[in-house]
Amino acid sequence: MKIPSNFDLRSLQVFVTTADQGGMTQSARVLRMTQSAVSQIIAGLEDAVGTKLFDRTVRPIVLTAAGRILLERGRQIVKDTKETFRETQTLEQRRLASLTIAMTDSMAGVLGARLYKNMQHLSSYWRLWAGLSPYHRDEFLSHNIDLIITTSNVMEDVANLDRFLIFQEPYLLVFPKDWTGSIDIMDGVRDLPFLRYSLRSAMGLRIESQLNRLRLKFPDFVEFDSASAHTMAVAEGVGWGVTTPMCLLQSAHHMEKLQIHPLSRGQFYRHFDLLARENSMGDVPQKLAVEATRIIKEDVVPNICAAYPWLEPMFKWSSDDAHNYDGER
Repeated sequence: MKIPSNFDLRSLQVFVTTADQGGMTQSARVLRMTQSAVSQIIAGLEDAVGTKLFDRTVRPIVLTAAGRILLERGRQIVKDTKETFRETQTLEQRRLASLTIAMTDSMAGVLGARLYKNMQHLSSYWRLWAGLSPYHRDEFLSHNIDLIITTSNVMEDVANLDRFLIFQEPYLLVFPKDWTGSIDIMDGVRDLPFLRYSLRSAMGLRIESQLNRLRLKFPDFVEFDSASAHTMAVAEGVGWGVTTPMCLLQSAHHMEKLQIHPLSRGQFYRHFDLLARENSMGDVPQKLAVEATRIIKEDVVPNICAAYPWLEPMFKWSSDDAHNYDGER
């Protein structure tokens, strides 16, 4: 049986309230409506169900047999509807059964544990996935991941996402501590091998794109698909590279064996977003993005800026003017 087109939940609520209050005048007062409006809604509902719901020949009005049946079921329907709306509108106050967040290795190393520690009340069970961003993209699109913290270029072509900017960090030059040669990338940094990030990673692709833009070519020697391995290789004097503060902080114990410099030309940046499917998790993504930004700004970045104060103004935050996130400079 099809539900009549003129049957709606609002009419059912008016009917239930009228029956519970014992009359249309009392119902109108509770619902803050006029008595005539209540009467018209009840008449329309009776027309939808095809029978009288109240016996109006007596005072106060009483339910008919059909009215008693509808009231018994209607009360539960109205109650369930109210509860559904309450849960939907207060999703942010409920504890999720599980939460799967993916992020790059460099972000997982400095952010993952802190984010769980501070926000664990949001979910009964957390999954924190680390790895290469392109693979996280596929898992996210397959709905195996709830949220993804990634660089902007990885998901920029995907529509219907809620995007929350976290922060922007600069790309840097990194050399072994005892290197005394040129640190000007435009000189080609001869006599020391260039250590690449894997082109399987968003990091590697971004760096290669910028080198091509600057028309710089370096011989192929070795590439790494993890920031920790790349940083360790530079610390061991194997070569030099282009990296970011988050990547360096992932292996902070190696930093005393490094020297770090800004690019002399073609300075460029990467910025991280927290992404969620549109309107899928209430305000949980926004809360996590705000806390992620706070952690990076207050607990993480000061660790490297203490040694390299010139780095501090190179970071940009979600509270800054969005137009400052230009990606290059």
